[in-house]
Amino acid sequence: MGSSRAHLAPAAPSPMAHHLFDADDLVVPGQVAPIILRDYQRRAKAAVLAAKDRGLHRVMVVMPTGCGKTTVFASLVEEVAREYDQTSLVVAHRHELLQQAAARIVALAPRLSVGVEGGDMTAPYESRVVVAGVQSIGRPDTKRLNWFKPGLLILDEGHHAPADTWQNVMRRFGSYSGECFTLAVTATDHRMDNRPLHGTESAIFEDVVFRYSLRQAVADGWLVDLRGFRVATGVDISGVRTSLGDYNQSQLARAVNVEARNQTAFSHWQEIAHDRRTIVFCVDIQHAEDVAKLFREHGISAEHVDGAMPMGQRAGILRRFGEGETQVLVNVEVATEGYDAPAADCVLMLRPTQSWALYTQMAGRGVRTLPGVVDGLGSAAERVRAIRESGKPDCFVIDVVDVSTKFSLQAPPEDEVGETATGKAAQPATAAGLMGLPPDFDLQGHSLFEASEWLEELPVAKRAEAFLRPTSFEDLSTVLSEIDLLRELSIPEEIIGVTRLAWMKVGQGEYYLPCGSNGYERDRKAVLRSDELGRFQLHLSSSLMDYGQMQLGDDLITAFDEADRLIHLTFPDCLPIVRANEGWRDSAPTDRQRQNLRAMGVDEATIAQISTRGQARALIEQSKLGRTVSRRRGR
Repeated sequence: MGSSRAHLAPAAPSPMAHHLFDADDLVVPGQVAPIILRDYQRRAKAAVLAAKDRGLHRVMVVMPTGCGKTTVFASLVEEVAREYDQTSLVVAHRHELLQQAAARIVALAPRLSVGVEGGDMTAPYESRVVVAGVQSIGRPDTKRLNWFKPGLLILDEGHHAPADTWQNVMRRFGSYSGECFTLAVTATDHRMDNRPLHGTESAIFEDVVFRYSLRQAVADGWLVDLRGFRVATGVDISGVRTSLGDYNQSQLARAVNVEARNQTAFSHWQEIAHDRRTIVFCVDIQHAEDVAKLFREHGISAEHVDGAMPMGQRAGILRRFGEGETQVLVNVEVATEGYDAPAADCVLMLRPTQSWALYTQMAGRGVRTLPGVVDGLGSAAERVRAIRESGKPDCFVIDVVDVSTKFSLQAPPEDEVGETATGKAAQPATAAGLMGLPPDFDLQGHSLFEASEWLEELPVAKRAEAFLRPTSFEDLSTVLSEIDLLRELSIPEEIIGVTRLAWMKVGQGEYYLPCGSNGYERDRKAVLRSDELGRFQLHLSSSLMDYGQMQLGDDLITAFDEADRLIHLTFPDCLPIVRANEGWRDSAPTDRQRQNLRAMGVDEATIAQISTRGQARALIEQSKLGRTVSRRRGR
């Protein structure tokens, strides 16, 4: 049984004869530095072990592409062998995933014998860990691995678990009977076919025990940020049928593989990403061949790859792209899962999809940092800075957007289905939707992370409005600029309900109230400010005299109550001017106010945002004080 079985032995792993690994793919124990888990990887591993200890049998870990799911489960395999004396079975559906998993387990657990089961490879009986292809061990009539009794079953890219072959594996090895603890790792727990993965009594998995979001991974400095672009085409895909939650492939290919659309996409890529290493996603083989040819005709080194190619040919194409010999990799369902290309810094989406799961996998091909950039850095700020200063500070995602009159999802759904609650099919997934932005949102080359932060600053009503119509980054910038301006011209939030007067905030802990003039006293004003110890002082003055400074204590409510009383006593005729609820404040700005603002140098764009006399008066007073209203576009 020895020579016919692929075996990664601790001392001298040598499965090259079975063509699973090239010589450079294998990690020889003792020749590499130990792999140190990142904080979130340690937390994921701890969450899985805690779930096992509390009696759960089938759980999930969800982390973005590029965050090291393979490292997490490889470390878990080692822990289960050491602490529980149990064997492990890792199941994957692609050659590249088998290769990746086996090599990483050898690196993390060099004392364990790792066998490979799949195709013409069979694992030795002494294997403590087996990495197997689901097609080989998931057939109903298979006898492969009948001798192996794992205590831990790991499903790589576990969102495929509802498929029959995967279910056969789970039943064979005791996932449902409690004989085998089962972990599914994936970048997305959404499905196209409405088969539940978790969250219901009939779901396959009992719980998602750890979740790490794309946004958090970018904020923590483990992945590069994404910058989104939209390329509009005249192609109408409204008539393409939806099947099992996504577009019918043959109909979609006929609709989108047209010369004009391909040329439009290429032209935009050439304009914004001509110097970037790019992965292109196409609908079918003909589409990929046509697009790769288009790139080559324009002098761009490009190759296409698809699952029907012989494994050696496919490996050569992927290697040339990884090493930079080829700038553009045009693919069909090959670079979607389990393919690492850290140097890729652009993803061109020529394949429309309604599946957030598929879209997440495709966009995730570009989020990895360059090797060594963040290694050894202790804080998120250090990592973010290192990424920004590296040769790959971000990744472009170019969405090629076609005409569709169908209902638009607001964000990736919790349970991905082809039909929404309205019964209408969803529009294609986009980069913006990955961060919870409206799918129709045009990032115009800006950062997803930045745009999502800005969207969160919108009031609830404005945020809802953004989801009801196509919005661009420029629109969002304008809206936020307006909100900033109106916020500065309104009663500060912290004193709403505390005072009845129209105080303006003019600095940190400093408030200003213009009190008008009468027949003999002009420029009456009140200034309330707090010192470094939080004690409030009120200063009243006019063109005739300085009324001095009064101490009002350190309680904000008491200070404003007393300030309002003293203003009324000092300037008894000012209430129609200073009260916040006076009707004149809500009327339209006067021509004279607009003229005064222009004379003060206020730009027309800012004046156009003013809708009431109260706002115009506040802006005039701020301009008198020499304050510059903050404009978000320039920050």
